[in-house]
Amino acid sequence: MFDEQGHIQRLLNYAYFFLKFRPRTKKEVNDYLNKKSKKYHFSQEIITEVIKQLEEESLVNDKSFISWFVDQRSRSKPKSRFILTSELLRLGAKKDQVDQYFSEHEIDEYALASLAAQRKLRSLTHLSFEKQKEKLTSFLLRRGFSFEIIKQVIQK
Repeated sequence: MFDEQGHIQRLLNYAYFFLKFRPRTKKEVNDYLNKKSKKYHFSQEIITEVIKQLEEESLVNDKSFISWFVDQRSRSKPKSRFILTSELLRLGAKKDQVDQYFSEHEIDEYALASLAAQRKLRSLTHLSFEKQKEKLTSFLLRRGFSFEIIKQVIQK
């Protein structure tokens, strides 16, 4: 079969493929490689070695992932800091790293809520003003914005 170096190379190839589509957290890569190890019987030591090598190559870096993720979400699906934090934690980012990122990079929730509202309003033009307000409020609440910010956005 494979020697240890062959196993490492095979797992690296799986990891490179997994990382090809978007950046990933260390936890996501670890979970993916553990799934592969169940099928192909790789040891935990080899998985650890592969993750260490990926970190050395800067392909797995939770801090840069947090930055990338927040930037992507802010552009495509604007959400509040609260929702972003919960999504990042679900993906395996560490709470202290997420908190550090948000303390260093201020998020303008009003601007994000306004952007989300403008995009959503395009699909609500056929409704009455009251119904638009109601639907827009519900939409922004689901995105995690506070009532205060929603009120300001709707007044605008």
